[in-house]
Amino acid sequence: MKKLLGIFAHPDDESFAAGGTIAKYVKAGWQVDLVCATHGSVVKPGGEGIARRQMPVDIRKKELEAAAGVLGVSSVLFLDYTDGRLTAEAPGEIEDKLTTALMEGKPDVVLTMETAGMTNNPDHTKMSLAATFAFQQYAFARHEEKTDVENPPKLYYSCMPETIVRYFVAKKYLPAESYDKPWAGVEDKRITTIIDIKRVSAVKRRALEAHGSQNERVAHYLGIPNNPFLNQEYYIARMVGTAEAFMGKHDRISDRL
Repeated sequence: MKKLLGIFAHPDDESFAAGGTIAKYVKAGWQVDLVCATHGSVVKPGGEGIARRQMPVDIRKKELEAAAGVLGVSSVLFLDYTDGRLTAEAPGEIEDKLTTALMEGKPDVVLTMETAGMTNNPDHTKMSLAATFAFQQYAFARHEEKTDVENPPKLYYSCMPETIVRYFVAKKYLPAESYDKPWAGVEDKRITTIIDIKRVSAVKRRALEAHGSQNERVAHYLGIPNNPFLNQEYYIARMVGTAEAFMGKHDRISDRL
């Protein structure tokens, strides 16, 4: 059985960034597991500009477990870090835990967010960089053991194309800035993989709705007319085994991981 591991900072990151992809691959017979760095207790009940508030950690933990059940996820590992404080952790702290999870789980595919964290959230960026480092350690070990000869593990970054982000900002579906930086997305030419999630779009919707503490954000997201992220999810192939893998001049966009 093929295995996919999603590595994210907070509850709901998995559903917003990759919920359709997770559901699609579970339906295809893959085992999907999640690692979540925090319990997401510091939440924004509305849009990005809404003031933060504190929530009991158990609420968001249970919401993620419910969303995981909707998506068909086999297990969720919480690392129990403090929401909003991942960048303050000692160098190597998170990376070591992720490396252990990878070595034990031996996934074929790893998903995380692109290095700007999709929303400029520092926690997202930290997890992207930590997951990349951990994946490199894992891929090197697999290569040394010669267990990846035919099927090396792959690392993908979930992302938002800049053309869609610009449109969303122009329509005021997204604010112009997030975390005091322009909300930019990634250059379309960097995108290597577009996953069609139309047949599991309803599953992604239900998973998002399982995050009840985020009901305003979820309702806003689901209410965007013809929201492309309910039809497709976008990725950058970052590594194939120990090799760097970015979109090249002669590459074609793939429709599968």
